[in-house]
Amino acid sequence: MSVRKFRCDLLDLPAGSVLKLEREEENHLFKILRALPGDRIELLDGTGSIASAEVVPGRQVKLLEIRRIPPPERRVHLYIAPPRRQKMDSVLREATELGVWRIVPMICEFSVSEPDASSVSGRWNDAMFEACKQSGNPYLPGTVAPLRFSDALEECRQTCTTVYFGSPTDSVETGIPDGDIAWFVGPEGGFSGQELSQLAAFGARPLRIGRWILRVETAAVAGIALLLSR
Repeated sequence: MSVRKFRCDLLDLPAGSVLKLEREEENHLFKILRALPGDRIELLDGTGSIASAEVVPGRQVKLLEIRRIPPPERRVHLYIAPPRRQKMDSVLREATELGVWRIVPMICEFSVSEPDASSVSGRWNDAMFEACKQSGNPYLPGTVAPLRFSDALEECRQTCTTVYFGSPTDSVETGIPDGDIAWFVGPEGGFSGQELSQLAAFGARPLRIGRWILRVETAAVAGIALLLSR
């Protein structure tokens, strides 16, 4: 049986520290799971630290050991024109479980949804942290406020060394390099002709995932899995 995981800021906390969890996490541990002294849990802070902990009296937990997980050598940054809310929620969860490094929402010519900045910093982060706890991923993906397509390309220039975009017909044959990789996924209507021209001028490489045209949420998750596994 896997050990339950909870969110906790572990910065500068040494082993042996006794602390209370945030209210929502505390209620889940003690009211829903009915934890008792001596029960073991794990704590994640979303920045690469994982702590093993023990429940102690007073609805508190004691840190037993803190491990630091090094960042991955290959980091996928998902640049996505968000689908509608329910589908995007699935992308957030599944991409986090796979280990995506960042999720950058972008507004394209054929976009069908434009999340506001407060949703990205609030609801999105909450959904992704739940996926971290479920999967054990110690790194909460980063996010930024929605960017226009051209601004996303410029932002990508500052953060990534290699750029890929989905193509139903063409694909690069070379291996995927380590480092920071951008994965561009367009909206339901696909990238416009001008956006495809911008990607080509930028040096983005086409990546074919399957034989047929994929939905946004399928392409996003399948592309991350493919880029991380090669």
